[in-house]
Amino acid sequence: MERGEISFARMLALGAGYFGLVFAAGFALGTLRVVLLQPYLGPDASRLLELPFMVAISFFAARLIMRREGWVERMDALTIGLLAFILLLLAEMLIGSWLFRLPYSALLTDAMTPIGFLNLLAQSLLIVFPALVAGRERARS
Repeated sequence: MERGEISFARMLALGAGYFGLVFAAGFALGTLRVVLLQPYLGPDASRLLELPFMVAISFFAARLIMRREGWVERMDALTIGLLAFILLLLAEMLIGSWLFRLPYSALLTDAMTPIGFLNLLAQSLLIVFPALVAGRERARS
């Protein structure tokens, strides 16, 4: 392998680590949102309030993962982000189904609402954040 190339197994491990950081933070913030904010602000306003924090957490998690790995090709970084995004969507479907007894179609139905679409758009930033961080690190080298 050349400088910056990593194996798919390594990309999967990094994507899983990235997903784990973001999911754990999201689970904690979501719990606080539902318990502390939602009774006073309602579900939509409380989700909107949580959104910028999750975007920032996603960026810093990507930066942590990519810095720990070192120099990575941009396409490999996009793959890491895509893997984390897929794992996040799968986790949301499974948790919604098992914990809240929601049908899998509920995720799609929620994404059709304005707040749900913004949430999905913010989650999709998981895909590009590792590549942005990798590009910044490459520019510094």
